[in-house]
Amino acid sequence: MSLRNFQQDLVRALVADDAKSARRLWKDNPPARLSVYRNNSRINWSDALCHDFPLTRRQFSDQDWEHLEADYFATHPPRHWELNTSLAPFAGFLKSRKIKPYVKELADYEWNDLQIFIDRSVVRRGAGLTNPTVRVSVYQHQIFHWVEDEAAPGRPPAQKPEVLVFYRDRRNTCHIREADPLMLLFLEEYRKPDASLETLEPLRAKLLPANRVALESVLAALQQDDLILI
Repeated sequence: MSLRNFQQDLVRALVADDAKSARRLWKDNPPARLSVYRNNSRINWSDALCHDFPLTRRQFSDQDWEHLEADYFATHPPRHWELNTSLAPFAGFLKSRKIKPYVKELADYEWNDLQIFIDRSVVRRGAGLTNPTVRVSVYQHQIFHWVEDEAAPGRPPAQKPEVLVFYRDRRNTCHIREADPLMLLFLEEYRKPDASLETLEPLRAKLLPANRVALESVLAALQQDDLILI
């Protein structure tokens, strides 16, 4: 058995209780002393999931969350030493589950919020580009204001589309903002190293023909907020 296969079987056996993996590693049951490691690992992963997705967790009963958690770790055994990174598939995992659509969007919201916090990109002015931590998500429900109300399970969000921008500024403060079409156009265009107001104006005329806002003032505001680093 290769080292990689051994490691994968060990994770499946200890974290997900996979019987086939356990049989490949031990002829009988796993040694009793490994139960300490197993319990400690499970507690760490379980705690990390609850702490990274606290509002999503609120949408489930204790029993339903326990089953969901077990299914998640059986489907996605931790593959990275860093706890948060190993939870990266969770929001995508929920999309395949039969749960309310706004709960799936809430998980995506919480994951984006965490990602901009742990993103190691350097944010400093002078790059002439869109802030590298920027993440844009489109939701079919009003998740932003629902989260401000602590995502109460008994008061689901309104079904009305919104686009949110998540980012961290150069002072390492995280932000979540509602976005308008012109802001999104700026953020997308300034991902290119040769972007300028001259290259942006034809796009604005094509995609937002009714928009007459002065591009210079929009760029200045986005620069002030560290969304575009000039």
